[in-house]
Amino acid sequence: MRFFFSLTVSLMLLFVIAHPSPAQLVGLGIEGGARASNDTFGNIGNIYSESKRYLVGPRVDVRLPRHFFVELDALYRTFGYTAYEVTSLTNEVIRERANSWEIPVLLKYRYPGFRAHPFLGAGYDARFVHGTDVTNGAFVSGITSGVTTYTYLINQQSTTNYPVSHGAVVSGGLEFVAGPVHISPELRYIHWSPAFLNVNQSGIAGGYKFNSAHNELLVLFGVTWH
Repeated sequence: MRFFFSLTVSLMLLFVIAHPSPAQLVGLGIEGGARASNDTFGNIGNIYSESKRYLVGPRVDVRLPRHFFVELDALYRTFGYTAYEVTSLTNEVIRERANSWEIPVLLKYRYPGFRAHPFLGAGYDARFVHGTDVTNGAFVSGITSGVTTYTYLINQQSTTNYPVSHGAVVSGGLEFVAGPVHISPELRYIHWSPAFLNVNQSGIAGGYKFNSAHNELLVLFGVTWH
């Protein structure tokens, strides 16, 4: 993440020094939207995705010559699921919530136009995910008639450190200009390698596997001021 921040700052300083009107070269704003893809699971059973579809964060644009520009975003979203396992002896619940920050860097080409500018882009996306597992289990012994029944409750909380995901990005959309305000609806496709994966180690029979999608389609809407 420090690398991308340093790269962005360097680009901004370079063009501010080289151009007499930096306000037109650097745009600051916000990017947000929703994903059209779903989570997947290794074991299909009583497991339910509770991931949020929306993502949002700050955006920086740096204009380049010949209708090119670089876009840097820092997009936040959450992932999560709840899994249930019920047998004659146990009743367990696994619940995970994960926070995700994505840092896409895109090189885009904006076709000349009067107020609506079609654009195409490609680049790289890095995703940093940090999750928390909360496990609740109930074990009942003494199922034979006449034997005292005992209930043993387990409450565990642990963190999950996921590896960094690397994404190849292509995008396209339109940019509308109204004075200093630039509005840009966009479709963005990302191929993640690897998609992050969690294998539950709590003892539930067979375990549960939670995956983010390898291929994602995002519908985004950006607003920047130049």
